[in-house]
Amino acid sequence: MDINIIVMAVYFVLMIAISYAFKKMGTGSASHYFRGGGRMLWWMVGATAFMAQFSAWTFTGAAGQAYRYGFTAIGVFAGNVIGYIVGWWWFATRFRQLRVDTPTQAISQRFGPKNEQFFTWILIPLSILNAGVWLNSLAVFASAVFKYDLTLTLWITGLVVLLISLLSGSWGVVASDFVQTLIVAIISVVCAVVALVKVGGPVKMVNDFPSGFFTGPDTGPHYILILLVCFVFFFVKQVQSFNNLQDSYRYLNAKDSFNAKKAALFALFLMLFGTLIWFVPPWTTAILYPDMALSHPELGKNASDAAYLVFAERAMPEGTVGLLMAGLFAATMSSMDTALNRNSGIFVRSFWTPVVNRNEAKSEHYLLRVGQTACIVNGVLVILVAQYMQSLQELSLFDLMIQVGTPGFSANHRAAILWHVYSQNTGLVWLGNRNIRSAGLLYHYPLGDGERCGGCHGADADQPRT
Repeated sequence: MDINIIVMAVYFVLMIAISYAFKKMGTGSASHYFRGGGRMLWWMVGATAFMAQFSAWTFTGAAGQAYRYGFTAIGVFAGNVIGYIVGWWWFATRFRQLRVDTPTQAISQRFGPKNEQFFTWILIPLSILNAGVWLNSLAVFASAVFKYDLTLTLWITGLVVLLISLLSGSWGVVASDFVQTLIVAIISVVCAVVALVKVGGPVKMVNDFPSGFFTGPDTGPHYILILLVCFVFFFVKQVQSFNNLQDSYRYLNAKDSFNAKKAALFALFLMLFGTLIWFVPPWTTAILYPDMALSHPELGKNASDAAYLVFAERAMPEGTVGLLMAGLFAATMSSMDTALNRNSGIFVRSFWTPVVNRNEAKSEHYLLRVGQTACIVNGVLVILVAQYMQSLQELSLFDLMIQVGTPGFSANHRAAILWHVYSQNTGLVWLGNRNIRSAGLLYHYPLGDGERCGGCHGADADQPRT
């Protein structure tokens, strides 16, 4: 059997075993299943906060962009660094002080149940779309490596991720994320070091890059200005993407505010370190292997997305491709299992309990089973969405990710944290046009009986959190 397939099989077994080991801790109650009961330490929370923003798209779509355009590809990831800095400075501790299991519960406390339902049925579908992009980008890469049917790759990976999230909930997700962080770090560092040695050092890499390393191939009169505008856009987009109630789940798991802030700092370090080394292999591939696109003609217009794969095949020892694939699977699985766990929590706390059960008291065992059922449904939907995205061959993985990931629906989330005093009858909703990258209309209208949330900051911000 191919050694690369053996490596992947061992990796899958390891991830499932880790999830099973945390089953008892993750299924004690619904709160333990959705956010670990708020008992996790900074290094666990920081690893999952980092991995939740990380996917195989980094090694495929973004790597293809780096192969073609050089340094400009780091714009998104530089924005990630700024986002974590802002989170460490202000938001992490306040998110931990919300006293909720899901982000939509905080929206309900601050803006009322109508806004809670609105965002519940915005966040769940959008997170399914994002997870579908992650799984799709992984399948493109894996099918080129193993020569397996793309649909089979989607289903195997999707079902393994579903099993990890289903068995032990948030504890299994966070534990597997920490191990996956180690895998990604090792693969990234080794490939970057080998790439720099082969090309002759960073200075030679910059000088020998086929097109302008810092400006890209297009040097028209307005290109630099457009490039700067794009960088600013990515900074703003990533800061708001990291620091809103939708993504507050990153820190809800933390044991206390101190651990939440330290987790943000740990994630910041990982993202800064990763941004400096992730794109070294595709940059050097553009120099060392200019015929790279011919290596995998089955990818068609997306051939440049296999820049990492070609580097591992030609420049690294036998078996490295399997390790690289383990890193890619780790990146995608960490993002997907986090999304599945969060969605099941939102469904139970913000829809099933208030709408279906009409806030009638139910046992923790009952809510746990409802959450697990929601997790299964979400997992299957993610796989089906990824299959559909395979038909969009005219879009590269980079373009697909950007179109799905453009900002929207988060002004309300930021307002809830930044504004302590807010009208009881007013809400802010950001209706972002997903097809116009810089767009969004800010609507101001009454949405019912919103209540202020004392748990964000203020009167009881210094009280012990549970």
